[in-house]
Amino acid sequence: METSHETHMNDILNKTLDENLQQVSDILNTLGNPNRLQIVSSLSKGETEFSQLQETTELSKTALVHHLKTLMENDIIENPSRGTYTLNEDGRDILTSIIDTYAGTLWRKQREEHLQAERFIKAYERRHEKMELDVKIVELETMQVASFRAKSETPEHDAAQLLANWAQGKELLNDLESHPIFGFNNPSPRKGEKEYGYEFWIKVDDDFTDEEATIKEVSGGRYAVTTCHNLMDVGDLWMKLYDWVKESECEYRDAECLEKPHELGASDKELVLDLYEPIK
Repeated sequence: METSHETHMNDILNKTLDENLQQVSDILNTLGNPNRLQIVSSLSKGETEFSQLQETTELSKTALVHHLKTLMENDIIENPSRGTYTLNEDGRDILTSIIDTYAGTLWRKQREEHLQAERFIKAYERRHEKMELDVKIVELETMQVASFRAKSETPEHDAAQLLANWAQGKELLNDLESHPIFGFNNPSPRKGEKEYGYEFWIKVDDDFTDEEATIKEVSGGRYAVTTCHNLMDVGDLWMKLYDWVKESECEYRDAECLEKPHELGASDKELVLDLYEPIK
């Protein structure tokens, strides 16, 4: 049976919802998007520049602009100066209320237990996968390629976009067996510098010509190859492949270390890469 206090609080809740139904619905819809919630979480730490938000969220510029505009339209964040964003007072109060409520729920505690169990299982699986590095020796032939390079804070995505835009209508991306794609750092990241370079090659026919792309011939050779199924592990796998070559009868060859995506348009979570370490 409800107490008089509970009855009073329910009356206030119902009255507030009746009078502000659309606004409450807009706020919940706005914060119900994982990307926008990630943006709000980042802004809760203080005023943040657009470039930092893009690096944190890994969103394209267009997508990030859309989400920021939605948050500002619903009066959750503000744009105090050009290129910077911050939570306003109402946004911070709303976020605090949501987190305080969530922190005290039984659902949250059960969810945390479930996530901890998942993290334990995934950590074990990753360790197991690393212990059993599957390496094969592959011989690449000399090939003619179309080359696309970008230098930025996200050069892999930018170079991939250049390649994808150029390849539209050419049927090349529909047959990656005949037209494989390889990528590599060019130049590699340097300590203290946010920008670095990345170059993609896509194999084309020997008589292929195109004025909109850089066409060149690249030498082939032998490679020790393994597959990365989780982008979070790519650095560890490169080191493990390096150690594998060092401990084998192979010798290192002076050539680019290549990354071959199984699908150019895959998201970071779904991306699968073959790692090519040059050997002789």
